[in-house]
Amino acid sequence: MKYISYVSLILLTTFALSSCNDFLDASPNKGDGIELKTFEELEALLSAKMEPSDRQAVWDCNQAQRFMSDCYGVTVDLADCGFENMLDYTAIELNCFQPKYTAEIKSVNSSWLCAYKNIFLANTILTYLDQVTGGTSEQRATLAQRAHFIRAYNYYELANCYCVPYCEANLNELGLPINTGVGYTEDYSRSTLKEVYELIVSDLTAALPLSLPLVEGTEVKIWRENNAAVNGFAARLYLTMGDYSKAQEFAEKALACYGELANYNNEIEAAEAEDLVEGELHNTITWYLKTMNDRTGLIPGLLQRSYYRRYHFTDSWAIPSDKLLESFGQDDEERNYDLRYKYFYYADYAPLGSVGLGLEYEFEGDMPGYSYFCGDDFDSGPSVSEMILIKAETMARQGQWSQALKYLNTDFRPFRISVDAPDEFRNLTADGKDKAIEVILAERMREFPFTLRWHDIRRCNFNDDPNDDITITREFYEIDPSGVHAPLYDEIVEYTLTPKSNKYIYTMAIPSTEVTVSNGMIEQNKYE
Repeated sequence: MKYISYVSLILLTTFALSSCNDFLDASPNKGDGIELKTFEELEALLSAKMEPSDRQAVWDCNQAQRFMSDCYGVTVDLADCGFENMLDYTAIELNCFQPKYTAEIKSVNSSWLCAYKNIFLANTILTYLDQVTGGTSEQRATLAQRAHFIRAYNYYELANCYCVPYCEANLNELGLPINTGVGYTEDYSRSTLKEVYELIVSDLTAALPLSLPLVEGTEVKIWRENNAAVNGFAARLYLTMGDYSKAQEFAEKALACYGELANYNNEIEAAEAEDLVEGELHNTITWYLKTMNDRTGLIPGLLQRSYYRRYHFTDSWAIPSDKLLESFGQDDEERNYDLRYKYFYYADYAPLGSVGLGLEYEFEGDMPGYSYFCGDDFDSGPSVSEMILIKAETMARQGQWSQALKYLNTDFRPFRISVDAPDEFRNLTADGKDKAIEVILAERMREFPFTLRWHDIRRCNFNDDPNDDITITREFYEIDPSGVHAPLYDEIVEYTLTPKSNKYIYTMAIPSTEVTVSNGMIEQNKYE
């Protein structure tokens, strides 16, 4: 544990890309940390990222995927109830497709910081691996593969937060500052999107031989880079890039590493909870597994059977849109056949707190919410359910649409739909390829409403298939253009995000602090 303590001290000094690069250039003074000399110390770096003092290393801080997808919706009625007491203005701005205002998000709460800290960690391991003593050749190869995976995964997350969607026409658009070392550099300029994806593919290729299993004995080690996670990430990457053959290949490889899918018919237990609301006992049906406050970092994403734990971090609750609710059926009776709706949707979510209990808010009317895992956190890492759905979608896109639906009706829907559901509800149907793809994308929306749905919108609106385009329209108060960004609460306007919108509207703004520290070399996204 002493190595972890020392290494945590090192990591805490790396608060941003611009401030961490020169940290290891010189030998540290006493009290500054340690000079990395042994293989064991490098291994300890990866253990340190799960320490309570550095839990940001496992957070997914991409707020766009929560607030900009068509599964989310702040309505005028909610605004009139005083919901802003629970939401920061970032949620409002993204709800109204105003990502340019997110430049003011504090760096410490941004995907930029979280991802670049992990990239610096990977760079440190890859830089020092040939300089330290100890470790067998096999151990060294494994550590390098883990580091390459970390770097690939985090550059992908950055690209899908701060860069325009991947497509042939966008390859020469602004990418990211690329840094593969730990030394000081004066060049923080953004490379092209093409160069970023070339780095991701290169690192992924180096990581694919990783043989560490997800499960060892009885322990599911989703905090550790593993073979299922690497192949699962490869499937996600190639789906984004439109290489459907490779995406299917790696989805099948990930499922071969670990393919057990949770059955919502018998693996979720509803519990009667009594919550004191306005002086009265309020009975609500809720469920929970383990609290997010478990500080070991070893909590498995049991429901989606996650391969690699990534917390979705936000200060606000997930407000389900009418489109999301209607995707489950026409009314509550029909919707409850889908166990995701039955267990995760709350008609009046505001009084519920951590694991469904304890917090009270003074609002009139219902405050709907969608709570997947112990409150407002969602798994966003590769998982068994994602691999099944990637396999089905890629089959359909390659012409095997009938087989794809049969696969889902056999290997997926029985695990998500109540055994009491009628056949016409239980099974997915389509009359052709385009309709089958639409049905599968709707299934992905129901499975990943506040994480992967936004990624699906980005890729579908910029791929070469016009049949899967998605337009989002919302009515809300006008946003104050003065720079305060708060709603004006007088004029209601319509906000629309279409495939033909400014491509940079699909991106978060880079934190202004990072642009400033780089002396302007980090170019901000182009919103005008």
